[in-house]
Amino acid sequence: MISSKIYSPVYLSLLAGALLALSCEQQELETFDLDQNNPTTVVPDDQVGDVRKDGELVVVPLSVSLPQPASKAFQVELQLNPDTVNQLIGSGQLADVVAVPTSQVSIPTAATFAFGSKISTFDIAVNLGFLERNYGKRVALAYRLVNPGKGNTIAAESASAVVVLNTVDILQPDEIRYLSITNGGGGILEARNRQNYQSQSGGMNIPLGISLAGVPGKPFTVRAVVNPDTIATLIDAGVLPENTVPLTIDQVTMDTVNRIGSNTSAAPLDLFIQWSVVEQYPDELLAVAVTLDNPSIHVLDEEKKSVIVLIHPQHVLEVDVTNQGTTYSVNRDNGGGPEAGEGSLKLIDNNINSKFLVGDFRGDLWAQLEFDEATKIGAYTLTSANDAQGRDPKSWRILASNNGTDWVEVDIRTDEEFPQRFQTRRFEFNNEESYSFYRIHFDENRGDGLWQLAEWRVIRIP
Repeated sequence: MISSKIYSPVYLSLLAGALLALSCEQQELETFDLDQNNPTTVVPDDQVGDVRKDGELVVVPLSVSLPQPASKAFQVELQLNPDTVNQLIGSGQLADVVAVPTSQVSIPTAATFAFGSKISTFDIAVNLGFLERNYGKRVALAYRLVNPGKGNTIAAESASAVVVLNTVDILQPDEIRYLSITNGGGGILEARNRQNYQSQSGGMNIPLGISLAGVPGKPFTVRAVVNPDTIATLIDAGVLPENTVPLTIDQVTMDTVNRIGSNTSAAPLDLFIQWSVVEQYPDELLAVAVTLDNPSIHVLDEEKKSVIVLIHPQHVLEVDVTNQGTTYSVNRDNGGGPEAGEGSLKLIDNNINSKFLVGDFRGDLWAQLEFDEATKIGAYTLTSANDAQGRDPKSWRILASNNGTDWVEVDIRTDEEFPQRFQTRRFEFNNEESYSFYRIHFDENRGDGLWQLAEWRVIRIP
């Protein structure tokens, strides 16, 4: 526990009050005499008690006293007195001290003297988060005594007291709960080549995350802000390339106010950027400066509260390269040939209203694309055609090769379904290699003797 006493009285002529200081040293408590017949005088008191941490509060035990036992039970009101601290700081009599806002401290409405007692004790509670945010400093609050009951009075020079807390004496460095950005906090997070982002149909999602060090407590909020000026400063300083474009909050999607539940040490913070924004700057870099700000409790890690997200459009934009293939072939075609109304060329004509149809389906049908240069394909789409669902593909494989002879399976799908007509479905697979040949082999359809498909598109990934 943290023991503490309060210094003997220091009279302040400007404010007619007494200055009290709390620390871990042995100090004396300012007390107030409350006598019903004689003017009160200030006398030193003994040990105040242990300053203690209670959940999200730091509790400071204090007392007021009488020079003689109370002849009747009575109360004296207790009130916070922030003006006193502000005046002392303004006049220089409290140097290097931060005033505790009234919103960060609570005090009982009154101190009670029992019949025959000379001392009344009470607790003042300060929010732990405020002390965390001001770690390394001294903080001060003031209270005053008013309206003593049963004819007792208060000495004018002893009506107010100032309590000074040294945060270093109350908190250990490893007890401070710092808030930071989980991914890339304090540095530059580069989004490129499928690293540090998730590719979605509408854009790219960059998971940043919020982390809380130490033991979590009650729920809290923290803001996340986007600051384009930070990017401009880094460009001027040569930290970021000249062709970097700062993005504003209007060009991204992010929760600006984040509510984190109780007993939680981590929370999501996602930055989403639409493909339409990325596509505007194919030859430049995009940067977003994200900073945590204004937590309701806890402390911001000054080194890791911010991150610079650097996006490389040329290395994140996916490209439909179906029609960049130099050779397209199938092993079986429509009876009318590849250029027929339902021939094999309809499979890659980028028109979902046309289709490739073959009869007597036996599970041996494949279509193939060849590229002049090895290409990394990581996704593809299939679109169902107009007629019976029984003709739709059910199971298939994607094969890849660099010579057209030796093949590797890069994706396998079984028991798939297209519930709707003209429905486009996207399929992704992990592919770390580039290949010159890609073949889709259809092993099953939904049971019909005919097989059909409106479109097959292949997508190059960075």
